[in-house]
Amino acid sequence: MLKAAVPPSRRTLLVAVGLVCASLALFLLIAEELLDGSTLISHDQAALSWFVDHRTDAWVRAAKLVSTVGGFASLLVTGVVLGLWLWRRGWQVAIAPVVSLLLAGLASVVAKAAFGRVRPPIVFHEAHVTSPAFPSGHATDAAAFFLAAAFVVSLAVARHRRTQLLFIVVGMLCAGFVGLSRLVLAVHWLSDVVAGWALGTAIAITLVVALWFSQTRHPGPNQRPPASRSIDR
Repeated sequence: MLKAAVPPSRRTLLVAVGLVCASLALFLLIAEELLDGSTLISHDQAALSWFVDHRTDAWVRAAKLVSTVGGFASLLVTGVVLGLWLWRRGWQVAIAPVVSLLLAGLASVVAKAAFGRVRPPIVFHEAHVTSPAFPSGHATDAAAFFLAAAFVVSLAVARHRRTQLLFIVVGMLCAGFVGLSRLVLAVHWLSDVVAGWALGTAIAITLVVALWFSQTRHPGPNQRPPASRSIDR
């Protein structure tokens, strides 16, 4: 079982590095395909048509709600509240969700400016948008925030492997729903969302592992050691 008070093992670090490399490779692959107009990007139009043809008014209302809840401002407030709660318990990794969100927001803004990709036709839009499409800012922010929050809570609070896994799965689902909401609203191409998920995942894992390692080297004065009952059977 992974614990915030115990340094990450070599195996954990290798897995983290592998996931970060895979995520960045996926992002770069999509970015290259975007520039070349190759195979992956060719499916974007079909995916857009599917969502536009199958969405209902209820889907659109739900997607608008999810996009709002999963937007930068909402996530920032949630991250501050969560961070303060964990920080008072002495966990330095508490800042990971907010910092991940800020880095994701910056990374997506820079990438949007660099690629300048045009969004799907405005006639299909169910939300007002003005910035370029690639990558999806909502998907990037949501992946970075929800995964970082899931990892941090798993490390600092969870007492069993099953609970840790549950937190991580919930984080992945939350990020997934936010990305899908942008497809339902037809304000992004599928590749924008997938690239955002990949970029946000890389940011979350990198930051959480870095802060986790730093915390175990320089523990806070109020950091609570894990109780013996936390050992999973």
